[in-house]
Amino acid sequence: MHATSRLMDEDPGLSAQIRPRRCAEIWRRPAADWSARLQETIERHLNHPAPTVFFRADDIGAGGRAFQALSLVFQHHRVPLAPAVVPAWLSSARISQLLAEAPPAEALWGWHQHGWRHVNWQRSGKKSEFGGHRDCEQQRQDIRKGRNKLLEVFGDQLAPVFTPPWNRLSPATLKVLNELGFAAVSLADPLDGAQRSNRDLRNLRVQIDLHTRKGLDPEADFRALLRELDQRLSGREPVGIMLHHQRMTFFAFEFLDTLLDLLKNRLGAKLPGLAQILADRPQST
Repeated sequence: MHATSRLMDEDPGLSAQIRPRRCAEIWRRPAADWSARLQETIERHLNHPAPTVFFRADDIGAGGRAFQALSLVFQHHRVPLAPAVVPAWLSSARISQLLAEAPPAEALWGWHQHGWRHVNWQRSGKKSEFGGHRDCEQQRQDIRKGRNKLLEVFGDQLAPVFTPPWNRLSPATLKVLNELGFAAVSLADPLDGAQRSNRDLRNLRVQIDLHTRKGLDPEADFRALLRELDQRLSGREPVGIMLHHQRMTFFAFEFLDTLLDLLKNRLGAKLPGLAQILADRPQST
């Protein structure tokens, strides 16, 4: 039984409770034959070397029905998940809720830092909390405050990884992260030349974004998503998949549930947590 089927058996009203305020068009209704098409995409790689795939969940700051469903899907499949936690969003009640829904005793969670407040400080251009419009000292104060708060909550379960909001940072951010002892960042794009010249950090890239997609044609976007999966599973680089539980419909949970099952039980993919990725030999990103 898939995790979503079990959840529906336990709580028949769950699908009605998961109603995101914002979601991509692709997740509003299932694409035709979506499960068979997903399986066909995965099975193209059966005779290839097993890919490495990891999952990062962004904008974590509270529990709730959607986060509970997300954590239960990963617990059901025994697949690690890397929750990127916004430190300033945490209160005592929210911490208790998070830890109840993703129990620390489960060795599945790669808790790590997602900025400080998840606010945009850029005066122009693309959004960033840690962009070029903030100097090193401002960034250092926020990153240190966030790390200290998360250490109080997660202790030695906190991974030395920094995911910047909107997947953007500046060379100054990398300098600060190095000074503070972080081992890796997690971005969508490779580090460019200006950034690379000032870092010793690994980049645990997420190349596939499931939930903040901008396509307006659900069928065309579903085909695009399958192409992205096909392309990335063919590559040599670990495949990072980014999740946003606040934007997931019940269909999005069904898709994720099926994807995890196919990757683990059909393809035999390697599905590491952050600690295992950091322990493995670094790969150039």
